[in-house]
Amino acid sequence: MKIIFDFDHTLFSVDEFYKNFQGSFKKIGINQVLFKETFEEAKRGKQPYNPENQFKLIVQKKSDASLKGLRNNFEKILNKANKFLYSDVEPFLKKVCNKFDLYLVSYGDKNFQKKKIEKSGITKFFKKIVITTDINKSSTLKKFLRKNEKAVFVDDNPEALSTTKEKFPQVITIRMNRGEGKYKKEKNNKNIDFCVKNLKEIEKILSKI
Repeated sequence: MKIIFDFDHTLFSVDEFYKNFQGSFKKIGINQVLFKETFEEAKRGKQPYNPENQFKLIVQKKSDASLKGLRNNFEKILNKANKFLYSDVEPFLKKVCNKFDLYLVSYGDKNFQKKKIEKSGITKFFKKIVITTDINKSSTLKKFLRKNEKAVFVDDNPEALSTTKEKFPQVITIRMNRGEGKYKKEKNNKNIDFCVKNLKEIEKILSKI
């Protein structure tokens, strides 16, 4: 059986990544106000956040900032991506990768997400990794889910789970709410089968399927 995982806020702590990202830039003269302002500006529009757009905005607003220096500093943060995985991720993946076919479907900018996932060191556990700009992911899931195929989908976005359930009613939808991310205060909907706080709880659910 396939288990399809989201990445950000499900397996990877974006909050911790952001804190380190912001702290690292502060050390090279990018203050908190400028960092937050350009980070939010880089997220505007229909396209997902792209760090390169933020760097260009910083250089526009701070004439002594170096685009090359920002890129190099960011690469150092990306190289530590494994540190921002939640502590239960690697033990869980090691335990279940031989029992289930694991897939990773992540919303985001293709280059940025690809690097972040690769540097996290967990690509070896997944049969397929897909990066999509469809925030609800249903258009991506239909590419590798057969009609009536039973599967498990784990995501922190209630709407993504709901949309998937409507198109693939046989899929078991599990909402991961670790208390991080923009969906943390959203309520569950009728299309969510389970809501969990960690992978240990998912392990219990899988044992009963």
